[in-house]
Amino acid sequence: MTGSRKGSAPLFAVALIVVGLVLLLDRLDVIRFGYHMVFWFLVMLYGLVRAVQGFSAGKKGRIFAGTVLFLYGLFFLLRSSDYVDVRMRMFLPATFLIFGIALLMMYLDNYREWELLIPAGLMCGLGAALILGELGYLDQYEVWDAVRLYWPLGLVLIGIALLLRRRAQIQ
Repeated sequence: MTGSRKGSAPLFAVALIVVGLVLLLDRLDVIRFGYHMVFWFLVMLYGLVRAVQGFSAGKKGRIFAGTVLFLYGLFFLLRSSDYVDVRMRMFLPATFLIFGIALLMMYLDNYREWELLIPAGLMCGLGAALILGELGYLDQYEVWDAVRLYWPLGLVLIGIALLLRRRAQIQ
């Protein structure tokens, strides 16, 4: 247990240095970085650290949570910046995409767990289609009609993956 405390002190020190530098640059008007942007940057940084720790320790929960925190931090950081126009109505499509990417990251940790690809692909595909609909590249109503019509197919695919996984575990 003392080893984990040793490793967390430098991480905390690095976080303090980064936050202090960002706040100092904001005070000196070198960059415009409001406190809400600092918060989302810290969420991104914490998520990235947790995901990397998860990969190094082989812990799927840390990989998933770290990826979700990193990507939500990125979403809200982009939303609060003036460089990219991210509207709040893109939150639901982004959530599908974020959870799909988090599942994909869990798969990348262990390639033998291929059944994670099915929900990851479904969620990434749904999120991407909804985002493209929000941006006007696809007809938004056609996307929602397709989702309304074909969502049971996702249940079927997940069920098949669970059966094949169970069968592989038995053998």
